[in-house]
Amino acid sequence: MINMNDYLIKLARNDDEKRLIARLDELVQKAVHGIYGHGDFLDLRQQELAQAVAVNELAIAWQLNGGYEEAERKRLVVYPEWEVEPNARLAYLRIRHKEFKEQSIGHRDYLGAVLNLGIKREKLGDIVVQNGAAFLIADIELADFICQQLTRVKHCNVEVEMIPDEAFVFEPPELTELQLSLASLRLDAIIAAAFNLSRSDVSALIEGGKVRINQMEIYKCSAPVKAGDLISVRGLGRFRLDEVGGITRKGRYRVLVSRG
Repeated sequence: MINMNDYLIKLARNDDEKRLIARLDELVQKAVHGIYGHGDFLDLRQQELAQAVAVNELAIAWQLNGGYEEAERKRLVVYPEWEVEPNARLAYLRIRHKEFKEQSIGHRDYLGAVLNLGIKREKLGDIVVQNGAAFLIADIELADFICQQLTRVKHCNVEVEMIPDEAFVFEPPELTELQLSLASLRLDAIIAAAFNLSRSDVSALIEGGKVRINQMEIYKCSAPVKAGDLISVRGLGRFRLDEVGGITRKGRYRVLVSRG
């Protein structure tokens, strides 16, 4: 009979995921013994692994918390089942330009500037760019350091301040819904349809390591896709497969995707 550790290890696709599962399991076992704790921020694939680890331990309570409901990057928070819901130890930081400049500053610019401070990506949650500012969710232990040390993003001087969590209100970006018809539920087929590309162009993108499903790099054109998958293509953008509908008389799949 397979035990739980064997089951979890089989979920891992590589050594990095095996190490992550081991760290998460250690966190959960501490909660079993009455010790509250939280892990690093996780991408969508890593969150799937975290849920698999946490859900099988009935003696604890747990949550995935990224600071707001729609967050993509979240951390696993675990605590004894008899405790009230704990603080996830998150800081909300607002990054604003000190002067206006006619240039585009996007998510990648803000992220690069923070990482250049020597901070690891797993200590950072989402970065949301809206209303002429960027909002960064991070581990609270890094808040003062980021506020003091982050002074420039791209070629702009910036100021950073910690704000109350209620001062951050996420404004979802406007999305375009696309009704697509696919010959198969393969990664190359849906990317070709979503971005109006040839299959050969899509193959080059996938094999070149520029495509991710739920934040995990995928190198196989034939990789299957399913409803709920977030598909990112470097240089083109990303979209979510919202719905897989029925099959047409010609045997094609009707799908609905949303693209920013």
